[in-house]
Amino acid sequence: MAVIIMLTTMMVTNVTAETYVKVTVQGETVDFPDAKPFIDANNRTLVPIRFISEALGAQVSWNGDLQQATIAYDNKVIELVINKKEISIDGQTQVMDTQAILKDSRTYVPVRFVSEAMGANVEWDSDNYIVSITLEPEPADLKGMTNEEIIQQLKEYPYVENSFTNRIENNEWMVNRYGKDKLKEFVQIGKSYMETFYNVDYRIYNKADYIEKLKWFFLESSSWVADDRILRDNEDHINYWADMITEKQISIHTEFITDETCIYTNGYTMIRGRMNYIIESCNDMQWLKKYTRYGDVELGKNYTCVVDVQIITKAKKPDEKWETAERLLSDEHLITPLKEVK
Repeated sequence: MAVIIMLTTMMVTNVTAETYVKVTVQGETVDFPDAKPFIDANNRTLVPIRFISEALGAQVSWNGDLQQATIAYDNKVIELVINKKEISIDGQTQVMDTQAILKDSRTYVPVRFVSEAMGANVEWDSDNYIVSITLEPEPADLKGMTNEEIIQQLKEYPYVENSFTNRIENNEWMVNRYGKDKLKEFVQIGKSYMETFYNVDYRIYNKADYIEKLKWFFLESSSWVADDRILRDNEDHINYWADMITEKQISIHTEFITDETCIYTNGYTMIRGRMNYIIESCNDMQWLKKYTRYGDVELGKNYTCVVDVQIITKAKKPDEKWETAERLLSDEHLITPLKEVK
């Protein structure tokens, strides 16, 4: 894949180590809540590794003993060590012209090298100090793959870390803790949710029935933040989506491939699966792209991605009327970028 990098000789004059820049990924501004990108003394743009990597659909882990950050992206493993100019990409070492650093308890890395390692196109607007990053992932080739092969492939991706618990327990631990039958029940919750929420056709769906089905996965007294970053009570969240299916004429069909061997925990119960889907109809794709990460696609084409569905136990209040599953939806984590299927 051709990579266009325009940051090699960033024509920046009279800047300091605290000159801040704006970063966009796929046209969307990346939010850096407590650590901002800046231009270092070598005129290189450094960005907080976690925020930029997650914006690109990658997972980041940190080894404090080695002072090493690891990025897992689409079967690639990228490793950087603090205060070192070397970057390892799938075991092959390259030398950068600046180094990863620790600043205000955050790991900063050169945006050009990290983006290049993930196959991105990067453009630099020197007048406005804007870094624009775009990804054009190659189509995924799933032809001939059996579900068993897909399940095996899912296990090759690293687990999602939980910064609050700093805990990871694998599937074997989950089996010993709960037993295979209980894990099958947990898997069914995640699979049913994905194949209910993202399986609907505005032309034939019954709104009332659809809403009742979705309530099974959500606690009445809790809330949800969609990708539009708006906090809604769960009832409002469900009703809003149900209304938009009709208003935006949405037709989407989804298959979520997983099984009980794909469960692990990081403090939450995580159900990993491959989401294969197609959006056949929507009269407002800009709205859909903003509302859900899965909307950033073209109509009528098949797409795939790996997703971790996060479910948790929540205490039900005595006055709540909904009947719910044993464990309820808490979040969705995109493990790989969206890819068109060949």
